[in-house]
Amino acid sequence: MVVFVLLISTNYVPKRLIHSIEKKYIPIALHNLDTSKQYHILVLGAGATVDDRLPPSMDLNTGMLTRLFEGVRIFNHIDQGILVTSGSLKSETISQAQLSKEAAISVGVPEQHIKTLDNPRTTLEEAMAFKEQFGSDKKVVLVTSALHMPRAVEIFNDQGLDVIPAPSNYKYKEGGSAYNGISMPSLHSIELMNHYHITVLKQWYYRVFKK
Repeated sequence: MVVFVLLISTNYVPKRLIHSIEKKYIPIALHNLDTSKQYHILVLGAGATVDDRLPPSMDLNTGMLTRLFEGVRIFNHIDQGILVTSGSLKSETISQAQLSKEAAISVGVPEQHIKTLDNPRTTLEEAMAFKEQFGSDKKVVLVTSALHMPRAVEIFNDQGLDVIPAPSNYKYKEGGSAYNGISMPSLHSIELMNHYHITVLKQWYYRVFKK
């Protein structure tokens, strides 16, 4: 047991396990998009906290902000983009989708090119809401975290939606100051291991109970 705890609390094992999932999809190659066609760029929700003192961009958590940045980057590359933000917020008068919309507007995305899905709480609900609002024949660029992307693609495909993956917010990185070898035990490494376990369990839960 002690050996197991030491293994999962060091850098190497959690990062290798996370990389085994994240490597399935690489960052989107913008040059492969036909800029003359219309794309719906769907940015999945990742969390926010409403603080009236702060601008919307500061209410979004780090994961959500990273996803939104990638969505805006893709939107800026194409001529006929529609940015779709998603996600509800429990016990709040404003949705995560609306906060993301306001944050996108603040960095130059025209309001008329942004649509929202205000009620979904899960990835499955996001897929169903998108299909209901926009249909299943749209060109969809799906933006979410790299660790979440394989499950998200599976869910959207099961709903009859063919998506172009645009992963973001990678937890495993190489080069520069990134270190992926053996390290001293740390809370950060335990947190990474927890992210991995949650991802695997959610995938299992979806396939057993929701699919």
